[in-house]
Amino acid sequence: MIASPRRRKVAAALFSTAACLVFAGCRTPGARPLGPAIDSHVRFSTRIPDVADYAAAELASAALVSDVEKAERLLRRLRAIDTVLVTSGERPTGLVPVATDLVNATSDSDRAYREATRNLLDDDQLDAALRARLSQIEQDDPLSLANDRIHDARMISFGRAFNALAEPIGKSVLTTTLAPYRLARSLLSYALQLYVQEPLSLQRRQALAHWKDFVARYPDAPEVDRLQPRIEHADIALNETRYDRMLTAAKRALEIDQTRLALVYADQALRLLPEDAAASAVRDEADRRLQEQRTNRSRSIEGAQELRVAAPEARQLAVALLAPAGPIAEASRDLRQAEPDGPLADEALFAEALAFGEAGSEQAMWDTLEELAERDFSSSNMARHAKALIQDPETNPNAAFRAARSHDRKTRAKWVLFGHWARGFPERGLPRPVEWAIGLPAIAQTMVSSPIRLIQLPWMDVLPAARLAAVYGRRYLDLRPDGRHAREIRGWLSSHEKKRDNWIAVYRIALQDPEVDPDELADLRERAAEQATEIAAREQRSDLRNAMYRRVAQEYPNTEAGNQAGQAAREELLKATPQRIRISRGFLLENPEFAGPRGLALEPYLLDGDAANGELHEDGLALIGGRSVELKFVGPTGDEDDPPTIVFQQISEERFALMVARLEETSFRNALTDTDDILGADANRDVFFERVRVGLADEIDPRPLASSSYLYRGVRERYGMVRSRESILPFDLVIQGSLADLSLGAFPRIRRPRETPDAFLYR
Repeated sequence: MIASPRRRKVAAALFSTAACLVFAGCRTPGARPLGPAIDSHVRFSTRIPDVADYAAAELASAALVSDVEKAERLLRRLRAIDTVLVTSGERPTGLVPVATDLVNATSDSDRAYREATRNLLDDDQLDAALRARLSQIEQDDPLSLANDRIHDARMISFGRAFNALAEPIGKSVLTTTLAPYRLARSLLSYALQLYVQEPLSLQRRQALAHWKDFVARYPDAPEVDRLQPRIEHADIALNETRYDRMLTAAKRALEIDQTRLALVYADQALRLLPEDAAASAVRDEADRRLQEQRTNRSRSIEGAQELRVAAPEARQLAVALLAPAGPIAEASRDLRQAEPDGPLADEALFAEALAFGEAGSEQAMWDTLEELAERDFSSSNMARHAKALIQDPETNPNAAFRAARSHDRKTRAKWVLFGHWARGFPERGLPRPVEWAIGLPAIAQTMVSSPIRLIQLPWMDVLPAARLAAVYGRRYLDLRPDGRHAREIRGWLSSHEKKRDNWIAVYRIALQDPEVDPDELADLRERAAEQATEIAAREQRSDLRNAMYRRVAQEYPNTEAGNQAGQAAREELLKATPQRIRISRGFLLENPEFAGPRGLALEPYLLDGDAANGELHEDGLALIGGRSVELKFVGPTGDEDDPPTIVFQQISEERFALMVARLEETSFRNALTDTDDILGADANRDVFFERVRVGLADEIDPRPLASSSYLYRGVRERYGMVRSRESILPFDLVIQGSLADLSLGAFPRIRRPRETPDAFLYR
């Protein structure tokens, strides 16, 4: 049978359509919704209060006036109503747990209220948000908090001892011959930790504060008699801890010549432990140094002895120094020839060095100053002035640059050789010979792995000394762009900034180089423009971002990135909105109560996954100011990677206020019930929402400082399919190996308890 031409055309069309669908990945074309995406006219009929509502209102009134008997009677009525509803197969009112907590709150005793809260938490039907709030109240008990901190302190002590044994044994599974050495070293480290630990640890200091809080709140409680001896003993240990800290700080202050600071710390130590020999010795030394400083200062302001100057060349040098273009070099040489050992010979040499600098003889100036700085301070008038100029990075940036580079090279070399021991021994309060005896075996073991660190050296991060050298190098180029060392410093700075991918700085350095290749300069200009555009795109404030875009376009004309920055600045002005508070599609899917009719009132088919009837893009929607909402839908191709279709909609004042209230309630509830669903702080967002709630949404604040760019995201968008959870076990199984000591093994390690958020108050 031969098909007709018409049938062949139909078959060909069907085949082409099927092929397009197959090669397009069977993607459904996207479509924008036909009607409004948000139904602003959804209304709910007024709910008629029933018996449970009246009982709940009366209970709240009774609780506010502390009528406990009436409140308890109304609570029993609510329980009876729930019993009747459950018996008849209906859902309970859900008011009983909240009403029970309200009645419990009328108790005059905090301890009684917490005990009632513990009993209420045994109810399995509690709402998640109510359970989270009651759990926080139940845990806010001074004795419970103190017991938790004592438990943490004991776990830390036990874990330290356990880990000191488990780690060397576990790492010696393959190399048993080294087991005694590793075990002895670990035990020695554990003994040193015990030696340097404070008399009262952080967790026990927290427990002491909670004990004192409990005694102050409940002085007649039976637990007070048991707590008083523990408080007294902990106070003694706390004074010892503070004394050790003050004494250590005083000694360190003396080491760095901070005499006044050392005196203050030593006085604090003596207040905690009067007549202590160590603190008294430190205080006496600090007092002696302070008196010496005061004596030297008073001597420096005394009147100088009359200076007898007979040479007329001295007057000529003074006139040359005061004149705008006086012959300083000639006058200083004449004075030195007239009186080579005279009282003003050093001043003449100093003036001659300054003349070399003004004439551009940089090396001659510093050579002369170094010659002068080597003289004896007690007999030379200008030696200390010359040394001050040489050591000042502002006046001698070249020397400071070379010193910083030398320090950087030495630091890297020490890191290659000694690893983490390059910074020296940790502060343990032990005699120096003991420190060396303990640290030498570990240092020798670390030096074995120096070839590995040598391989890692090219990828090592920039050290502070190198950043300091860059600062001094730029200072030198600012002072002497054509100086003797300008080319060398410019080359080092360029390679340093290239390593940091700072192309803006590389381009500016290249602009100062008269020998730069034009093609290389054009390439650097393009890279600098790209970097500047990326920096501008990361700016959150729209006004600053637009200004940065315009500056890029002005500074880097005729570059692709500069043209893009100019276009971005134009789009910023065209698309600028007073607000841009985004709500992603993931947040809407995870919070249907907000997306539903009692919140945003978004049409359900926009979240059904079918792009053919209109599907919200993953970017979701944005509140852009006033009562306007920007909605993004999957584009016509059905591919979310393609630009979305943007639709704007104006929402009624009532619906907008309801939506904002539901959004805040949802986000607060999520933050309360899920520690991973954090609600970030944003003052501008809160101000905008407050204006919406009071009916001022249409009064737009156009200032860029009033704009918010907060983003509401779903938890799955933040963490992916699976979120990491902390194990309920108190230890981790560690698999560890090292090329330095040829060890490989597995061992359990007791996990250190997390510090509480208020721990910084007790450090």
